[in-house]
Amino acid sequence: MANIQPVNNELNQLIKSETYRNIVNKISEKYNVMDGFINNLTSDINEIANLVQQLERDTAQGYDTGTSSDTLNFQKDTLSLDRDFFSKQKNTYLKKIYKDLFKYTSEIIDKCVEIENNPANTPKEDLVKSKFAGSRQYVEDEDENAQPYTMSDVFSLLSVTERNLFELASDIATFQDRIANAESKEKRGFAIGNLVLNLKEQQNRLVFSFKSYCSRLEMFLNENYKFSGKCVKRIEMISGEIVTQEELDQQNAENQSSDNQTTDDQPTGDQDGQTV
Repeated sequence: MANIQPVNNELNQLIKSETYRNIVNKISEKYNVMDGFINNLTSDINEIANLVQQLERDTAQGYDTGTSSDTLNFQKDTLSLDRDFFSKQKNTYLKKIYKDLFKYTSEIIDKCVEIENNPANTPKEDLVKSKFAGSRQYVEDEDENAQPYTMSDVFSLLSVTERNLFELASDIATFQDRIANAESKEKRGFAIGNLVLNLKEQQNRLVFSFKSYCSRLEMFLNENYKFSGKCVKRIEMISGEIVTQEELDQQNAENQSSDNQTTDDQPTGDQDGQTV
């Protein structure tokens, strides 16, 4: 057992659970901001619809409202298209990140099952299912009315990913004892053939795969964080088309302050004290 612990510790240290979760938290924050902009667009659309209804009542009473209703309806339709697009984009993206993480986790689980201690001869499908416990099963051709994937789903799946990484690290560590035992048998005269060589090669392949999984996971999450930022910038620009009364008052106050500062900075005379 003395030989297992150093290898186990070395591989466990490559699993940056805190880093992974910090990145996923930042992704979640970006999509919370995106939800806020989507809600703002919905509020703007509703406000335009109310204004159109008011204009229709004014027209019925004889007021000349011109083509205001037409232009407002066009604006409402445009914003509705933008809102629906971004809502669908968010759902599509969350499904994509979940799909990629699910497939990535499947690779790790396959490696775990490959060297699983399975005295009960449990079918591979059942072992895989048990290792995915706590996460939502990904279905490629899911019904359109199915519940959209959420960041909570991603967090749950990340926990499963980490759990299986730790399990794989522990499984890889068992090779030290197996190799030592095989070498001992060989020295005692047992004709074990190339057992030692095979075990060492398998161990090296698993260690290489394990290190690749850890580095790829961090890169994958970082790339998705960058993309989430781009999505927020796009919808932020669209949602800023209509401002609230509070935002307008703030803009006016800032403009007034800027005008006052400009007036204060203007010179009132030359160096001789003469008025310009």
